[in-house]
Amino acid sequence: AEGVRGGARPEIPAGPAPAAVDWRARGAVTPVKNQKSCGSCWAESAVSNIESVWFLANKASMKEPVQLSVQQVIECDAHDDACYGGYPKGAYQYAIESGGLATEAAYPYNVDGHTICLANQTFNETCGEGMCDDPPLTNFCDERCADGAAEHRPVAQVSSWHALPPDEGAIAAYVATHGPVSVGIDAAGGGLGVLFPWLQFYKRGVANPGRCTATIDHGVLIVGYGEEGGQPYWTIKNSWGPTWGEAGYFRLARGAAKCGIANMVTSAV
Repeated sequence: AEGVRGGARPEIPAGPAPAAVDWRARGAVTPVKNQKSCGSCWAESAVSNIESVWFLANKASMKEPVQLSVQQVIECDAHDDACYGGYPKGAYQYAIESGGLATEAAYPYNVDGHTICLANQTFNETCGEGMCDDPPLTNFCDERCADGAAEHRPVAQVSSWHALPPDEGAIAAYVATHGPVSVGIDAAGGGLGVLFPWLQFYKRGVANPGRCTATIDHGVLIVGYGEEGGQPYWTIKNSWGPTWGEAGYFRLARGAAKCGIANMVTSAV
């Protein structure tokens, strides 16, 4: 599906992709963030993609990618539901409609001890005077959208977005040419994932969980790919802080659409 302003999908190069790519080594990836108790992985994934895409489009005038505001997206994106979940495509569309994103420094992440007010109050309209199960009523929240504040001036713009085909070869070719992409995965791993979510137990190495499904429940960012001991893998940026996994990253087996990784691949333009 194309973004609200359309825009041609960048060409995916024909032929095999390079054997390995790592956009971290090229200075095109921002530091790992921590979403904390907020279910903002969808926004973290989309914003990380925008950070890299904006930098690569403007690297002649930028020394490094600028960290952009996830808080702005979760507070102001009316297409999604703040800490209760959402999709990267909604974050892109919000960025298009609002004129862009402010920096993280200007509009910092602030979820500890707070309830984010939903920009879209559709859920709340059906709650009456009581407390909605999910999400809560507006009058129980304390963090509201402030994207119109002078100090929250947009510094990065999005003109469109697009979805990539569910083909790992094409995804690798796109990543090699255009940069990191937002993806969704099954981070739990089927029925037993409620008790033993495989990603939470990840420490290091190339993960190849046996109980993965194609049911997506977590948004992350592919920053590259490679091969170790004959096993192709994706290198993926998570949003659980830099002390988790391999300095905030994990590697996932590549080639069998593991954990639904090829099913929801998007990028801003």
